This record gives sequence, C-alpha cells and structure tokens, in this order.
Amino acid sequence: MCIAKKHLHYLLRLIIDSVFKRCYTKIKSTFYFLYFMWKPFPFIKNELIRSFNMIFTNPFDLSDKVNDILLIGEILVDKIYINHAVKPMEKFGGSPANVTINLHSLGFKPQFFGAVGNDEYGDYLKNELVTRGIDINNITTFNVKTSIVTIRNINDVMDVTFDRASDYYLYYTNKLETALKKVKILHFSYWPLSKEPSKTTMKKVLDFAKKENIIIGFDPNYHKDLESLDSVGKDELMDIISKVDIIKPSLDDSKRIFGDGYSVEEYIQKYQKLGCKLIIMTLGEDGLVASYFGEIIRIASVAKDVIDVTGAGDAFWSGLYAGILQRESVLSALKIGLICSSYSLKQVGAITNIPNIKYIIKELTG
Repeated sequence: MCIAKKHLHYLLRLIIDSVFKRCYTKIKSTFYFLYFMWKPFPFIKNELIRSFNMIFTNPFDLSDKVNDILLIGEILVDKIYINHAVKPMEKFGGSPANVTINLHSLGFKPQFFGAVGNDEYGDYLKNELVTRGIDINNITTFNVKTSIVTIRNINDVMDVTFDRASDYYLYYTNKLETALKKVKILHFSYWPLSKEPSKTTMKKVLDFAKKENIIIGFDPNYHKDLESLDSVGKDELMDIISKVDIIKPSLDDSKRIFGDGYSVEEYIQKYQKLGCKLIIMTLGEDGLVASYFGEIIRIASVAKDVIDVTGAGDAFWSGLYAGILQRESVLSALKIGLICSSYSLKQVGAITNIPNIKYIIKELTG
C-alpha cells in the first residue's frame, strides 16, 4: 500500500510538472514568497524555503575553463567625508576593482580590465593592486585625470558626486577577447554602459561571452548622475539584462530601472521575464530575497556592527562568486556573500579585509 502511494505521488508530480508547469511555478513561487515575506509570525525562519524542487541546494552550472573570473569596468578613487570632516579619506574604489581585490583575498585569481589616468591617483590605484599581488597588465593608463567619486556621509545620509575622466576608456582588444575565452565568469557594472567607448566595448564583450557560455554577472549600480548622451537607453538596458545570468539590484536600482510603485516580488518577476536565472534583491538590514529559476528564498542579514556601507555590495559579490567557484550550492553561495558583506560593514571604505574562503566556509558551517 505504501509503495502504491509513492507511485501515485510520483505520477501526480509528473502530471503537475509537465501539464501545468507554467501555472504551477507561478503559483508556488508566489506562495513561498508571501510565506517568507510575512513577518508577523515569529516562528517563520529566514532559511531555505521548502520548495518542491529544492533548486537552491544545487550548485551553479559552472564550466571547466582554466581561469576563474574576469571583471571589467571602473577603477577610481573614493574621497569619503564622514559627517563634517574637512579633510577626506582617500580610498581605493570602483565596484569591479573592489570585487577583484576581495576575490584575491579570498584566494582566487581574478583578472581585471580597467583604465586610469596618468597622475598620482592612477599610480596610487595601480600600486594598491601590485602590493596585494594582483596583475595590473590589463589596466591601461591614458593621458587624462583618474576618475574620482566624492562621498559625503552626514549622519548616514549619503551625498555622492562623480568626476569621471578615465574609467570609460575601455576598448575591445584581442587581449581582452583571448582572456574571455578562458574564464568561467564575467562581471561588470552599469558604469561602462553610460559612456563611450566603454558602452560599445561592453556590448561586444557580452555578445562574445554568451557565445562562449560564460556565466555573466551584472551589478546594475545605476545613478542618475552617471547618465550622459552616450548612456544606454531603456530598450538597450533591457536587452543587456536579458543576456545576464546573475543580477543583484537593490530596491532603489530596480525603481530606477523599471519605475516606482512595484513590490519586491513584482520587480523580481520583471527580471525573470527578461531571462535572468539568479536574481538577488538586497534589502539592507533585512538581508535579501533571491529567485533562482522561479524559486524564491529570503535570507536574513548576518551583520551585527555597521560602520560604513560603502563596500558592502562589492563584498557580497565577492563572496557569492567565491561560493560559486567553490561549487557550493546556490544557497551557500548567497550566505557566503552575506558573511563577506558583514566584514565590509565593520570597516570604512570599499576595500574589505576578508579572510580566505576556507575560513569563510568554516564560519558558514560552524
């Protein structure tokens, strides 16, 4: 009798998955999203949703190419004013460059392609990488100023201004294409999509990466002050997002991309419709909500002390990629990202002192 029930259960499952798959997926995704977003019930834990497919327990599909990850985009100096300080702290910055340093600290060998100016700031940025043992042969120096971002943090209210001069001098070269052929993961941000020649370069990079079956991660760190006459239009941006495997927008990013007035779930559905496999909506102190092939989970933040949020997003990306490259489950990779982010929140500036991935995994499992 028990065996017959098992067979019946299996048969019903096949019918649901094959005949009503599309409707079934939408219904169960909505149910589990609401289940985990309904906060008034204290017994609801911020852990893996008990979904039918348990897809978050699987590792990300990773190729066996020889190199780990290639990052392309902005490298710059952050000038940070805390409260009413007269003199700023000058820190290494630029999201893909920060992720590069963090990944190196975690024990990986990232490749970074970027551009700096022919000035003391450009020298400073390159020296920071060299002293950490990171190759700078793919960083080009141009006879312009190095890009600078000024951040004024007054009572946790952020005011950001951009002085862009070098970061968008990115060109598609044989050297870049050769490097792309050998990597498992490609990472980029919104910055190179907002000016030429980097916009044209990134379009070529993405087309080539899709042909090479490279996992593509996109940080849509949009800011209205990044816009120029060269910036991608909405249709162009939607096309770019459709080529992406992993995207990590904040709620604010999503409002800028799709407009205001949608719930977190509705934003996630918009990214799903564009074809993104793994969508990670960061919610600040409330942790994150992630969708992977239609399944949704919510995971709480593990941060206890918050001093500066500047590098938290970059640290999360670093941990996420580390988990994927270690062939951990998607759930574990997300948690590793949160752990790395918690390290960043305890420090000032975008560069985070993150320990080796082996230590992070022990912290995860311990």
